[in-house]
Amino acid sequence: MNTFLKNAVLVLTASGLLAAGSALADKQQGGRDWKQSRPSVEDVLARMSESLDLSDEQSVELLVILQQHAAEKKALHEQSMALLGPEICAQRAAAEEDVLAILTADQQEQFLLLKEERKTRATERHAGRGGNRPDCSEFETDG
Repeated sequence: MNTFLKNAVLVLTASGLLAAGSALADKQQGGRDWKQSRPSVEDVLARMSESLDLSDEQSVELLVILQQHAAEKKALHEQSMALLGPEICAQRAAAEEDVLAILTADQQEQFLLLKEERKTRATERHAGRGGNRPDCSEFETDG
């Protein structure tokens, strides 16, 4: 396995473990589902520091590690969206076209209205921190 893939696997594994641990802690505390509101690096640090009774030195080292891996994960995500974004958008458009084909005109109108409402909510929810979906607007056509 080449170095890039090893690093990618390491980053994704670490990210998954952090997210899982955070989600578990959040659920135990009666918090929201982690998918609705992913914890920040600072939130993860606070939870781990408290749960593991980390020293100040360990907390500083952990913060550096978490920030580094978060940056690496973000870069990997951006790379994968750049590579796969057009294909994801094409698949999404094809699925929407198939759904619209079975709907009446009134249902199509309602479907498109609901789609816009979901898009607006997603934009508000992810404001300032990006999303996990490619921006398909550059691939959309009017017809």
